[in-house]
Amino acid sequence: MLSGILVVLRALEREDLIVLHKWQNDEEIMRLARSFPDHVISNEALEAEFARELKGKDTGRRAYIIEEKSSNRPVGWATIRIHGFQRRNTTADVGLALGDKIAWNKGYGTETAKLLLDEVFRQLNLHRAEWWTFAENNVSVQLAKKLGFKEEARLRDAVFFDNRYHDLIVLGLLKQEFESIRAAAETSRDKTVSYLQSP
Repeated sequence: MLSGILVVLRALEREDLIVLHKWQNDEEIMRLARSFPDHVISNEALEAEFARELKGKDTGRRAYIIEEKSSNRPVGWATIRIHGFQRRNTTADVGLALGDKIAWNKGYGTETAKLLLDEVFRQLNLHRAEWWTFAENNVSVQLAKKLGFKEEARLRDAVFFDNRYHDLIVLGLLKQEFESIRAAAETSRDKTVSYLQSP
């Protein structure tokens, strides 16, 4: 379990599929989550998609439920997908979606992303994290950049929805960049605490 101040990330359980099914059939949520606003999925297909995680057999993908810490209420889901095409795993895609719209604009997405990056770089000891989204998803792009991700590629006309093609943006963050950002944040926090405690 990964825990922050606002949210907790815990393992996906079978009973979570009920709310996950609702979220993954919501056009507005799936537009932001996967660039597929016309995405619909059955209960059976959803269970098949997460079957290996539910059995603890998928070492290449970690699926989490985002819980609001104050209420233990599920508010979204998150994943880490480790690239398996190299002999040594070096890279993972990170993704998250807040399915409960009441949880939007409360800092839950930022904290969830930070917990995922802690897992990628400090627990899994990977070298880089990737963040994929469609070009017009300004909330996602700005969140990634706020966390230190840099735009690395633009795949032109890579996804199709709303009767037209859209570019996909690939953003990347290296471990040394992550550590540098974290160190600067901790130094800044220490200085603030010292200032507040001074006579």
